[in-house]
Amino acid sequence: MKTITLDDAAYERLKALKRGKGDSFSAVVKRVVPVSGTLGALLRFVEAASPTDAARDEILEESVSDRPLTEHDPWT
Repeated sequence: MKTITLDDAAYERLKALKRGKGDSFSAVVKRVVPVSGTLGALLRFVEAASPTDAARDEILEESVSDRPLTEHDPWT
């Protein structure tokens, strides 16, 4: 076991992804953070992710809307 420190906003995001009382923070992290290192691992993670998870979608939307704006949009 390891102890980590999260600010309040990060804690609330992680807590929002829990699926009921029996779901641990370790289970949430394993479910939402892909294994690093290979494209295959990333593909398995994306394929396993539920496309209808409203809490995850809300967190992703907040992350995008909270990002700092840049003078140059790299996507245009």
